[in-house]
Order: sequence, then structure tokens, then C-alpha cells
Amino acid sequence: MKKTAIVNANSFGKYYPEYITQLDQQIGETKRFKFPVDISPEDLVAELKDFSFIIIGTEPKLTKPFFEKIPQLKLVVRFGIGYDNVDVVAARENGVMVSNIPAYMERDDVAEYAVSLILSAAKLVTYTAEKVKQGEWAKDRGRYLGHRLNKKTIGICGFGNIGTRVAEIMQAFNCKIICYDPYLSAEEAEKRGGEKVDFDELLEQADVISLHMNCTAENKGMFDQAAFKKMKASAVLVNTARGALVNEADLFAALEAGEFGSYATDVLENEPPAADHPFMTQEKIILTPHIGAYNHECNEMMCESVVDDIVRVNASGEPKHLLEG
Repeated sequence: MKKTAIVNANSFGKYYPEYITQLDQQIGETKRFKFPVDISPEDLVAELKDFSFIIIGTEPKLTKPFFEKIPQLKLVVRFGIGYDNVDVVAARENGVMVSNIPAYMERDDVAEYAVSLILSAAKLVTYTAEKVKQGEWAKDRGRYLGHRLNKKTIGICGFGNIGTRVAEIMQAFNCKIICYDPYLSAEEAEKRGGEKVDFDELLEQADVISLHMNCTAENKGMFDQAAFKKMKASAVLVNTARGALVNEADLFAALEAGEFGSYATDVLENEPPAADHPFMTQEKIILTPHIGAYNHECNEMMCESVVDDIVRVNASGEPKHLLEG
């Protein structure tokens, strides 16, 4: 019998323990681990050397030195869509398969969450609710003036699986949809319900900007000082993608200077935030704990997908959602 390690994937099997039971019965021992984000490859190998399967969260990083020293490992399954923390090429070179959760499973969930952040920021829902709890129902009500979304321009960065679903939902508000996506033709963008524009045009035109891009070397920190200066003073920026798309120091300075309206984010470059992170006290920022796809329906589907891939590989097959790198 083989062994399965659950590495920093805290919600796998937590709400649906029957999937842990299935692994125990069909594969062998299942064990949870919580490692620091900066654990070394050598320490990871020492802890996981007896495991054939790894279910991993967004951290730590599984790098080439790790895969070179763990010969019994057969499969790594990312408990999520993004796999920035797994060197898929190095894994394949060392005979390890890597799979993830198919994007369609999280499409509705992350899109719905992005729209909830748009509404919360534009309507000041989170801000005003907190003020009421502080006993400020009628104090300085001018602070409570939000913005109408009807017929506003929504700029979507990354017009793929989730971005297009956000567009579909926002069209119910009669919004104009523009998008920035360097990998998409204008014709394809139009088919998906958006007008393709360049990045500067999106910054200048959008009342709301919603991020749905992977973070790459090319776009890391693309929302920086120069970008914020081009945005509307009332613009709402929403991020349910990757924290590193935003230069957080520049964003904080831009909000303090009143260069754009507010930031609602479910992600940070480094998670969780330190107690003294400046975002924690900035009233123009809504910060939630990376829960865009964190709901019962999606979690159960993800657990099922992970176990299915492990069972397939244990039976000498390939995972259904194999990554090629």
C-alpha cells in the first residue's frame, strides 16, 4: 500500500472526510503536513520521502532539487487551479506527474466572489457595515455615498475562464465590458462578450477593473504607480487572481493620495499578511482571506477530482487533469 501526503491543503477532506476515507481504503495511509512557505527542498524530501502521492496547496514550492531527490513520488495534485509553486517541467523530467483542478470547477465560484467584491466596494457595503457596528449609523453620512453600477464600464484583465463569467454577470447591470488580454484576438474577445483594448485604454476608461490573470514574469507588478495615475479617481480595483499582479506599496500610496477609489482583494503577494501590513488599517481596502472558490459545492467537486486522479495513477494510468508544463 502507498501513502498520500496532504501538504498545506487545509480544506481537502476537512468538510468531506469521506474522501480521506476513500484514500485510506484504496491507496493506504493519508497524513497531513503544514510546512512553512520557505522550507528547503532537502527538508521537504526528508519529510515526504515515503510518500507516493502529494496533494498540495498554494505553498510551499516544489522545485527541481526536490524532484531530483524523491524517486518514489508518482503524482503531485494541486488542490486548486494555479500551479505556480510546482515546477511541472522538473517533475516530468524526474518521472513525476502533476495534475490540478480543472478551471471549470471554480469558474462560477470565483466569478461570483469577484462580483460580490465589486458590489461591496462600489456600494461601500463592508465599510458601512463596520461603521454601524462602531455606533456610527448617522455620523457624517457623506462618507456613505457609493456608486451606481448600472451602465458603467467594467474592465477585465484576463478574458478567459473566470473573466468571461464575470462579464456575463455584470451585463445584468447593463455594463459595458472591455478587456485586456494579450493572448486573445479582438474577434475572439467580441465572441466572448467584450471589446478588446490595450492596457492603458482599460485603465483610463474603466469604472471597475477586475483581475483574472495568471502572474508571470511579464505582468508581475503591472498595477504600479504609473498604472494607478491613469485610473479614474473613483475607480474600483478588484483582485481575485494573484496578489503579485499589484505592486502593494504603490497601491497603498495611490489610495492615500486619492488617485483611485478603492481596492477589494482576496489575494496578497505574501499570505497571510503580517499584523502590521498597511492594508489592515486602510479603510479604502477590502481584504478577504483567499476564499474565492471556498464554498461547499466547489470544495466537494475539488476533493472528488483529486481522489480520482490519485486512484487513476495508482492503477498505472494517468491523471485526468495531467499538466504538461
